[in-house]
Amino acid sequence: MVKLFGSALLVGGLAILATPASAQKKAAAPATSGGYHHEIGFDFALDYDKPSGISGGIEMGLPVDVRVAFLTRSTLMWEPRLTFSFTSVGAGSSIYTFFPSVNVLYQLKRGTGPRNLIRAPYVTGGVGLDIFGAGGSSSTQFALGGGVGTRVPFESAAVRIEGFLSYTFKGGGAPSSFAIGTRIGPSFWH
Repeated sequence: MVKLFGSALLVGGLAILATPASAQKKAAAPATSGGYHHEIGFDFALDYDKPSGISGGIEMGLPVDVRVAFLTRSTLMWEPRLTFSFTSVGAGSSIYTFFPSVNVLYQLKRGTGPRNLIRAPYVTGGVGLDIFGAGGSSSTQFALGGGVGTRVPFESAAVRIEGFLSYTFKGGGAPSSFAIGTRIGPSFWH
């Protein structure tokens, strides 16, 4: 449990470091499109996951998968993400996965809408911690991921579509794994 909280604090600290300083925020304020500073969203994910040494399989679902992008005037944006899932598997047994991560998004070309993000392709890459627990034991693994995506308009919001690859390193008694898949979810401007 100490590992869980320590890992969460580490990723939270990285997310705080990723935010612009208050002077930068004040300088960026007049140039914001519609006064927006954040893109907030959640995603549905579908992927093929292949752990080393065992058969792989399809994973899909809508866990609590939340992301917040800090909008900037540059083509780079920081985006902390947090995924949590809990499964009750029979009498007294449960499985939880807690996955905090920090990504950077790089906009490939100018789009439309808030901050010129709609219909603008982007690439993303990031690091995270995969904290997994089952039956009283837990493990923490380091993960790297990347992807490519875009945003399409949907009324006053947007839908973000992203293809991704991720690799989770062996650790805590759990095998390494490779995943390839897609994420889709709404984005709201704040």
